Amino acid sequence: MSHCLSCGRYIGPYETCPYCGARQAPRVSLRAVKWATLALATLGLALLWVLATRLPLPRISIHQASATMNFAYVEIAGQVVRGPTWNPDSRALSFTVADETGEMRVWAFRDVVDELRATGRVPGLGDRVIVAGTLRVREEDVSLTLNVPDHLTVIPIEPEERTIGSITVADALRRVRVRGQVWEVREPYSGLTLITLRDPTGAIGLAVDSSLQSLTGAFRPPDVGQSLEVTATVSLYRDTPQLVLPSVREIVLLEETVPVAEKRPIGTLSAADEGRLVTVQGTIRWAEAFSAGYRLRLEDETGSVLILLWQDLYQALPDPSALQTDAQLEITGTVALYRNTLEVIPSRPRDVVLRTAAPSAHVLSLGALAEAPLGATVTVEGVVVEARSFQKGFRLTVDDGTGQAILLLWLGVYDELPDPISLREGARVRATGRLETYQGQQEVVPEQGADVAIIQPAEPPLRREIASITRADRGARVTIEGTITRSEPFSQGYRVWVGDGSGEILVLLWENIYQRVKGREHLIPGVQVRVTGVVEEYQGILEIVPPLPGDVTVPRGP
Repeated sequence: MSHCLSCGRYIGPYETCPYCGARQAPRVSLRAVKWATLALATLGLALLWVLATRLPLPRISIHQASATMNFAYVEIAGQVVRGPTWNPDSRALSFTVADETGEMRVWAFRDVVDELRATGRVPGLGDRVIVAGTLRVREEDVSLTLNVPDHLTVIPIEPEERTIGSITVADALRRVRVRGQVWEVREPYSGLTLITLRDPTGAIGLAVDSSLQSLTGAFRPPDVGQSLEVTATVSLYRDTPQLVLPSVREIVLLEETVPVAEKRPIGTLSAADEGRLVTVQGTIRWAEAFSAGYRLRLEDETGSVLILLWQDLYQALPDPSALQTDAQLEITGTVALYRNTLEVIPSRPRDVVLRTAAPSAHVLSLGALAEAPLGATVTVEGVVVEARSFQKGFRLTVDDGTGQAILLLWLGVYDELPDPISLREGARVRATGRLETYQGQQEVVPEQGADVAIIQPAEPPLRREIASITRADRGARVTIEGTITRSEPFSQGYRVWVGDGSGEILVLLWENIYQRVKGREHLIPGVQVRVTGVVEEYQGILEIVPPLPGDVTVPRGP
């Protein structure tokens, strides 16, 4: 105040009026004003902090986001319907949240993502979340940027216990827990592993991509046949249900085995089961090879069914020769109906399980064959000491130390052998067949390839240089290795000239041998070949004649 309160004259800063002597009221100091201003500002900031931390963030529905809200800090709530995806180069995490009004992409970057990964708070497909951040509105694209890790809340979802076959397209985005056996593992392209899980009710795919592994931990694909418990979200791939993991930690290895098919008595199978995967167990009543593989009839106390093994599966079995009459098998395969005949067709070698081997037949010594009646079925065992081919088959001389006999293999029986290439001189074999005689010599004649088993393969023969083979070797068995210099067919087979640098010699392949040589299409000039055979002479020319198809080995093509 600058005027006297008593006389009204201007007195300036004086506290006592120089005109009338009246004292004036004390004035507020500038220091007091400053302190008061500072206190008021501090109180205002404290109030703003309380309001900012205690009042809830404004929650909006996704449809409400518009251009007028660009850069607003808001909160949304919903379900993760796509993602998450992770870009390791930009260290960017994104996922799509949906509510009843629409969808919005949420982004997080660098340190925020590192914190989410370290604390295990990366949301998975199907999770319900509450997330707050900065809205970014660009034309038709609206997204939310998560700036603070604590502004993301993942609400746990209790999974449903389900069987695989009960999962349908209506279960999309539901969290389920299933138990199954790994049927197949494949990688359609780098960064994606697809695991097929099976239980007795059906099969479903489990997808594990590189983003999931980067975000939640390292992943080692399980082995085929391993049983798992998986907690995952149902997603759709081309309208087909599949499972997507929220974390690789949701795969649990089980000690017990989850069956992949319902075990059924054979007699309960019918045409209504066509296309269904089943497990049957029984005893082999007969077995035979055919042009595309191997088939057998399996029988239990309720009935019998035909088991069909395609050639590639049959050859991949650990011991195909064990599929003999009276052996007990467990087969898992798909039921098929062919010309009104029910068949069970396994698709993997592991689905053919030998439960009990066929009772071992009594092995008769070759020296005792003379006492066995002609026409009897006998089992013999011995070492192949000589092999000769003829137009319709092969005659093998077998020796067991007590005597010798001829093992006669017709071409049809030879072609049914599980491993015909291993049948060579020096191999130890066991065979069951009908006892016959020919030109005063006893012969054992098997009826099918399964009746012949190679107990011990032959030792690799020593190689000879071609130049060392002379007329003195006629009738001897030799092995050579070299390069084909010429080759040509002739009326009764195929001729091949082989050189090894020391010389050249003719190899004569009769038609029944040539047609059964593995890789015969590569018997052309320039190809390496290994041949074992008997030295013979024809019109003054030495030649090597292999007695068995397995005596010709073509390591590789040109």
